[in-house]
Amino acid sequence: MTRRLAAPSTTGVTQMHKLRSAFTALAVAGATAITVTAGAGPAAAAAPAALTGGAFLPVNGVADVAVDPTHQQVLITDMGSGELLSLSYFGGVQRSVVAGAEAQGVGLSPDNSTVYVTVGSEHEIMAFDAATLRVKRAYDVGEQVWPRDVTEIGGKIWFAYDKGLGSLDVATGEQKLYDVGLAAQIPLLLTAPGAPGTVVVADAWRFAPGSGRLAVFDVSSGTAVVKTKGQFGDGSLRNAALTPDGSSLIGFGSGCTIWKSPLSDLGSRTVAYDNGLCEPVSVDINTDGRVAVSNGNFDGTADVTVWPAGSAAPAEQFTGPASDEVWQVVWEPGGDRLFAFSASNEDWTFWPIHGSQPVRSTMTINAPATVAPGDAVRITGKLSRPGGTVRLTRDYPNTQALKKQVDVTTADENGNFTLTDASPDAVPARYTASYGGTDTVGPAFAAATVLIQRTTPALTVSHHNSVNGYGSTVTVTAHLGTTRTNRMVQIWADPYGAEPARLLRNYLVDAKGNLTASLKLTRNTVIEAKFLGDTKTAPASARSVLYTRPAVTLQPSRQYKAAKIGSVPYRFYRTTVHPYFLTTMTPYPGRKQRLELDVYSGGKWKPWRVLNLPLNSAGKSAFTLTGTHPAGARYRARTAYVYGTSGDTANYTTYTPYYYFTFTK
Repeated sequence: MTRRLAAPSTTGVTQMHKLRSAFTALAVAGATAITVTAGAGPAAAAAPAALTGGAFLPVNGVADVAVDPTHQQVLITDMGSGELLSLSYFGGVQRSVVAGAEAQGVGLSPDNSTVYVTVGSEHEIMAFDAATLRVKRAYDVGEQVWPRDVTEIGGKIWFAYDKGLGSLDVATGEQKLYDVGLAAQIPLLLTAPGAPGTVVVADAWRFAPGSGRLAVFDVSSGTAVVKTKGQFGDGSLRNAALTPDGSSLIGFGSGCTIWKSPLSDLGSRTVAYDNGLCEPVSVDINTDGRVAVSNGNFDGTADVTVWPAGSAAPAEQFTGPASDEVWQVVWEPGGDRLFAFSASNEDWTFWPIHGSQPVRSTMTINAPATVAPGDAVRITGKLSRPGGTVRLTRDYPNTQALKKQVDVTTADENGNFTLTDASPDAVPARYTASYGGTDTVGPAFAAATVLIQRTTPALTVSHHNSVNGYGSTVTVTAHLGTTRTNRMVQIWADPYGAEPARLLRNYLVDAKGNLTASLKLTRNTVIEAKFLGDTKTAPASARSVLYTRPAVTLQPSRQYKAAKIGSVPYRFYRTTVHPYFLTTMTPYPGRKQRLELDVYSGGKWKPWRVLNLPLNSAGKSAFTLTGTHPAGARYRARTAYVYGTSGDTANYTTYTPYYYFTFTK
């Protein structure tokens, strides 16, 4: 029996969490009527038992699962790494092999000698020896075909694809496609041990209900013949399994109901297995008729429910950790073992339910808390099974980075081992050492988090503390030193005032590490260069202050002539005339001019009057020098914007030239 795809990646898990409430709220008013079978209501049961014996899975996501009772192994595919992995019945990794990018569906030949894996992005189906995972053959299905679920019946490989069913002759590779207009996103392929010639292909996807379209084929002759085509009335199907005799589907769509539907009449569904819970996610039926369903719950209610063959009353219920969602349940064909797979964010766990208890293993590890840039991470440990193979997996929690095996070693005669990662990225790295165990010995795991310190690159900005004219255009240069991978720099300008800083450039530096940006200055402006960092280089920033003079002029008037006294130009006023001084300055709210008047006395210029006079909205300020003006007295005047004194700090202190004047009769 081919099992339904579990979550292909941690991204899918996140999507599922976000969509959960939406799924529950979907109305089923337009669905085909579902009859409630007598006695089908939830039976009173004890609190669910806790899942125990969980084994860490060094994977990025469990795409599909198949149980091989001949070799007592659980086979899974990891789309992220493209690997096919063989797990013991206790969850330890025994072997692994790269199948290809986006390895997905996994199925077995009838004698369990061959494992088939669909590789969507490479449009292939790979065949592996089940005992060794060595490649036996690759089957090309064509660039327009994306194979998904897969199985072998009657010497042919049968696979689901988006439009229907495909077949490949095991010996010759001859291919046939049976397009039934399915238009499925992730098609589901179902078989049953009691009906080896029956294959069901359906549009169903765990993360959001499919359209509910399906087709039933008879493949007993080696050619697929359509027996039934249809669609569930409510137009939704999330997951389903075939009863052992191949006569009926047990499944669910949107909403909470788990139903049973004969293949011969898709409109006559009946509520078959009601455990009083919502969010059914996965379903599998053993060859003896026992049904197992997982529910996506986080409230302590059952995550896995088991019904005996022919019974509507749950016999067993199990719950996993509160943060985990059980994405997959799968039986050992013809056996008592039930396996579950759960995910919590990026972390996947294998749960063995029933079956024999393994000999327990223990492991401890010692890892450094921090590592200097460029240094390798060296982890030592001790395993209770001398001679056991220990693998080291690295991942970066809460990132999109994939899990990766970085080292493997063998514990010595005392159980001691050393593992090394030569090139970790400079973010907190989580390392998990794992021992896969054997058919009788359980796996062991230990984890540690290591912070790899990052180097801080050199970053500078030109023109710091420069004084610039009003309205001038300045080109600043940011220089970035050595980094790991990122060569992008941002240059921001933050002029004095209430408005936020603006981004001038966000671009790669040139071969010399430089990036330039130009801006027109009217106010004091802070230039900030930012480097956001990369895996081995810390973020950095640098600031440069560009001071800007305001435009300031002083225009005296009412003089009757201009002439020099010595070498100095003077303006001459009649003693009866009051000089008039007009100041024009770059306007700014609350700004004042500072008008300074000096008198020449005793052979020196001495301060006489200092006036702080407000500017109007146009930046103008006028002053008339009244009073008695003695003939022959000499004066000088200048105006200024003074940082912090003239009412603001928007510009750099700027003075006009002195204007000299005197009085005559």
